Amino acid sequence: MQKTEIAYGFPWLQSKPERAIFLELGFACVYAVGPIGGRPLRIAWAKQLREKLAELQPGCWKELQIHDVVWTAGDMLAVRLLNEAAALLDKAKRRLTGDWYDVTPEFAQQILRFATDKSGVPTFTHAEMLDKVRAVRRSRIEAAVRNA
Repeated sequence: MQKTEIAYGFPWLQSKPERAIFLELGFACVYAVGPIGGRPLRIAWAKQLREKLAELQPGCWKELQIHDVVWTAGDMLAVRLLNEAAALLDKAKRRLTGDWYDVTPEFAQQILRFATDKSGVPTFTHAEMLDKVRAVRRSRIEAAVRNA
C-alpha cells in the first residue's frame, strides 16, 4: 500500500522516489484555493502545489483548502489555461486583487472546466497525476527486477 498524507483536503506523494519522478515529469497545475467554506478564492498555477500552499497559509485568516485542481503536462500549458480562466473571470468582473477572485468553489470549478474546453489544453485530475507518477515508479521497479 502506498503511503499517502492528506493536506489541504488532497492526498500527496510521500516517498522520495515518487517525489523525484513527479519533478522529472514536470507536471504543473491550475488550482482554486481558499479558506474552508470558500470565498474569496485564489486561482493560479504552480509546479509544486503543496509547497505553494504552505507559503500562502500564513497570510490566510482560516485554514486553506483546495477547491479544485487540474494538472497539465507542463508549466506553459498551465499558464495558458490560467490565462483563459482569468480572462473569463475578468469578463465577469470577479477579480478582487491579483489572483484572488470573488467566486464560489462551484463557480471556480465551472470556470476551470470551461477554460479547459475552450483552450484545448489536455488536463488530468489530481488522482490521475498520482496514478501516473506511481505507474512510472512501478515500471521502473519491474524493469530493475527483470534486469537483475
